[in-house]
Amino acid sequence: MKAMVYRLNSAVSRLFLLALVAVMPGLVQAQSANDGQAVKALTTDSSGALLVLRDSGLLAVEGQNTTEIPLPLSDSGAQPRSMAKGADESLYLAGPGLGIWRYDNASERWQSLNDTLPYLEIKAIAAHATQPDTLYAYLGDGGMFRSRDAGAEWVKVDSGPREPVQAFLHSDMPGSMESGWLFAGTTRGVARSMDCFCFWGDAGELRGTVSAIDYDPSAPENVYAVIEGQLHHSSDGGETWAGLEIPQAVTALTFSPTEGLVVGTENGDLLSRNASGEWVPVHE
Repeated sequence: MKAMVYRLNSAVSRLFLLALVAVMPGLVQAQSANDGQAVKALTTDSSGALLVLRDSGLLAVEGQNTTEIPLPLSDSGAQPRSMAKGADESLYLAGPGLGIWRYDNASERWQSLNDTLPYLEIKAIAAHATQPDTLYAYLGDGGMFRSRDAGAEWVKVDSGPREPVQAFLHSDMPGSMESGWLFAGTTRGVARSMDCFCFWGDAGELRGTVSAIDYDPSAPENVYAVIEGQLHHSSDGGETWAGLEIPQAVTALTFSPTEGLVVGTENGDLLSRNASGEWVPVHE
C-alpha cells in the first residue's frame, strides 16, 4: 500500500514539474515585460511593436512576445533617458554622457552619432515627423542642435526655450511657416516654436515640470503632456489643456498603430484607453 502511495505521489510530482516547465517561459517572459521598474521612454518600431526603455534595459513587446535589445556600450556607464523614432522608422537613443546613437536593424548594432557634437550631455532628442534625415538634440546650456543628414553633422540652431527642456517632439501640425512645429516640455510647462526656430512661446497655460510629451500623428492637433505623473491633453495644438483621469502615475507615452495612445507608468505597466475611455493593460 505504501509503495502504491509512493508511486502515486511520484507520478503527481512529475506531472507538476512538467506543468511548471511548460508555463515557466511564460512566467519569465511576463516578468521581463514588466519588472516593476518605471518606464523611462516609449516608442514603436516598424512592425508596430512597443519599444519600452527602463533602467534594466530596452525591450520590444509585441503580443505575448518580448525581446531584449542590448543597449549601446558606454565607457562611462551612462544610460539612455530619451528615445525617438525617425520618419523612416529608425530608432534613436540618447542620454547625458551617452550622446546620441542610432540602431542599425541589419547588423543589430548601435552606431554613434556623436562625432560633431560639442559634448555628450544630451538632455532630450526628437526626430522630424516627415523628414527621415532631420534630427534635433537639446544639450541644456549648450542649446538646441539640428542635423539634416541623419546625425553625421550637428549644427546649433537655437538656445532653446527660456526654461530647461525635459522632453520634446517634432510635429507636422499645420500652420507652420516651415515644415512643422517643435513642442518642448520644460520645467515651466509646454513651449512651442515653428521649426524655423522663429520664436519660442508658451503653449497654453499648463504649468509645472513636463517630464514627457507626445502627439497623435493621425490628428496632430492632439498633444499630450505629463506633469508629476498626471496626464494632460490638448485638442487644439497646445492652446488649452485638460487633465485626464488615469489610475497610475504616468512616466512615458507614445502612439501605437494598433493600440492608439499608450502610456508607461511608475509601476512599470503599459496601459491604453479602450473605446469606453477605460485604461486597460497592453500585452499582458
